[in-house]
Amino acid sequence: MLAAHEDVDLLAGCGSPATAIAALHRHRPDLVFLDIQLPEGDGFGILDAIWGRHDPAVVFVTAYSEHAVRAFEVDAVDYLLKPYSRDRLDLALDRVRDRLARRTAAPALNRLPVEIGGRIRLLDLDSIDYIRAEDGYLRIRAGTRSHLVRGTLAKLQERLGSAEFLRIHRSVIVRIDRIRELEILGHGEMRLTLCSGDTVISGRAYREQVRAALGLPT
Repeated sequence: MLAAHEDVDLLAGCGSPATAIAALHRHRPDLVFLDIQLPEGDGFGILDAIWGRHDPAVVFVTAYSEHAVRAFEVDAVDYLLKPYSRDRLDLALDRVRDRLARRTAAPALNRLPVEIGGRIRLLDLDSIDYIRAEDGYLRIRAGTRSHLVRGTLAKLQERLGSAEFLRIHRSVIVRIDRIRELEILGHGEMRLTLCSGDTVISGRAYREQVRAALGLPT
């Protein structure tokens, strides 16, 4: 079915989370078709393992409808229920093309609009300490202030400067120069203390990039 689309190159097909993660790191594809239930794991575990290092567009392909809400919480482009038709696959690919086009077209942010008392304030990025995803919203901490805006962390990360902001967890982005100290925890996690005194915990999957960003040996 994919062969009918000239702009789609099939790079790999994988039958387990381990082989999928290795292929994702090797090929760094723009798009991944991902099943939910897999031998020795599931599709969400694969995303946990690559988040922050690579952020492909994801289309879930599964026989189980009950995972749809969680799939869109991780910013999936589409959710195909088996069995699906050629037309339904074509629609999913159109949505993927639109997502990828918007990624390349979106200009980098200089300021972030937030609503305060019925007005829109443009928040300077250098005032932000960290951003946390909360049930379809983003909680932005800037000093003693906290702002809640609609959006997903994946989309915002595309427009933030990678030199200034670091994804440390599937639900947290931190401004690098706000990190004051860190504590190594078990299982690859770290507790980061910010200049504001707030603390955030990094995810295990982000261990290497956090250490690299802070100049620590990996």
